[in-house]
Amino acid sequence: MGRITQQLAQLRTRWDRLTPNQRVAVIGVALTALFAVTLLLVMQPPQRYAPVYTGLTGEDAAAIVEQLRQQGVPYRLSADGTTVSVPADRVADVRLALASLGLPKGGSLGFELFDRSSFGVTDFAQRVNYQRAIEGELQRTISRLDAVSSARVHIVIPEESLFAEDQQPTSAAVVLQLKPGRQLTEEQVRGIVHLVSSAVPGLQPEHLTVVDNAGNPIWSGNEAGSPTAGMDEHLKAQRAYETTLATQLQTMIARIVGNGNAAVQVHATLDWDQRSVDSEIFSPNGTQPQVRSQQERVQTVEGSTTGAIGVPGVDSNVQTFPEGAGGQNQQRSELRESTTNYEVSRQVERVVQAPGQLERLSVAVVLNGSAVDPTVAQQVRDLVAAAAGIVPERGDSVTVSVVPFSAAMPEDIPSGTSLIDRLLDFARIGVIVLIPLVALLIAWRVLASQRGAPQPVPVPQYRVSSESLAGVSAAGLGTAGTAEIPGPPPATPPPQFKDLQELARRDPAVVAQLVRSWLNEE
Repeated sequence: MGRITQQLAQLRTRWDRLTPNQRVAVIGVALTALFAVTLLLVMQPPQRYAPVYTGLTGEDAAAIVEQLRQQGVPYRLSADGTTVSVPADRVADVRLALASLGLPKGGSLGFELFDRSSFGVTDFAQRVNYQRAIEGELQRTISRLDAVSSARVHIVIPEESLFAEDQQPTSAAVVLQLKPGRQLTEEQVRGIVHLVSSAVPGLQPEHLTVVDNAGNPIWSGNEAGSPTAGMDEHLKAQRAYETTLATQLQTMIARIVGNGNAAVQVHATLDWDQRSVDSEIFSPNGTQPQVRSQQERVQTVEGSTTGAIGVPGVDSNVQTFPEGAGGQNQQRSELRESTTNYEVSRQVERVVQAPGQLERLSVAVVLNGSAVDPTVAQQVRDLVAAAAGIVPERGDSVTVSVVPFSAAMPEDIPSGTSLIDRLLDFARIGVIVLIPLVALLIAWRVLASQRGAPQPVPVPQYRVSSESLAGVSAAGLGTAGTAEIPGPPPATPPPQFKDLQELARRDPAVVAQLVRSWLNEE
């Protein structure tokens, strides 16, 4: 206690020795430091909590909260009791600690059902427990998928029959609780189906049904029954075509207007119907057919006839032999036949049109009006039409617009929480930097003021005799209170010198402070 009192006395002595400006400087630095510390405490962001587990059942949430209480870990429980949050910097440690305790159990029991074996369990109860264990393990595994929040698995394993024709197949049903805004792809659905069918003995994929939380069928026993069968592949092919074409057009336009001054969107309509066309063509290309064989027949007949002479009757018809050849007619006939056989020109063509033919193409281009001349729009449109293979007869279209772009893209704007955190970080850094600067500035101003206008040091007053005062008046002061230039110092010290010696002997600190102030004034 005496030591503390001594230190307080020394501190008070040092405070008394300070000049008024020095005291103001000390008080200012102390207040500045106090204000800075208070500001840091106020601006310190609250402890951030991050979810350690979501979608918990009531049993798992209660078990996890109990363990966190025992370990002294602060936590927060959501309003619906399905999400437990802990400080963000302790999420990994808490998960490891809970995993070592087998938490969470996922709301279902797996093969740990057999950890507590008891005597007298019937064969039927053993089979039921085995079925429950398989269902629980499958539920845990499926619930770990990224798009799945929770899952329920129901398995029906019929009893074995003596006759094969009477044996009923094993069947199963899976109900999936998907996360908000998430959908399963065809590969993920097929993976779940094969996972369940491989884990359950005797289960075939056609005897498995998968539905979502709304009751919509995701898998109805075969791949063809799936509503997404084939659709994903077509959609992927369409998106790949659109993305490839848009990237090529974007690269070409960027060389003209610069990077970031153009946006390209492509929409393609593909025909996924498969067609087969058979065609048979005779004399293709309008050519003259070739002659295979040609036959020509010419028949000529020559002869003469005698005309009837005389009076009609018997006498005129009796043959006579005249002397001359008078009355005969000469005849000549010709028969011409021509046969030409040509080669049969026949072309048979079978064309099978593969699915995925481009049916219609639409391209939209937006140019930054703040950096691009509007007169360039027509040139860009012509280039895009040529590069994309636009066919107006097919219904293709190209649209080019010139509008000013926004200063900041939506994805570049941080969320409200992150923006506040960044501002707080910047303010915290600024305060830490400004505190030493303000303290140095105050100290510099105090020192500068002391050098420019030194303050008189208070000196304790002592009682002096009238003879000493008379001597001082005679030596240094004139009449009527006016100062006179003193003459040369006397050979013997004045009487007041003894008083000063006595003062220095009794309180040397005051005399030293007085001399120091004189030196500062000089």
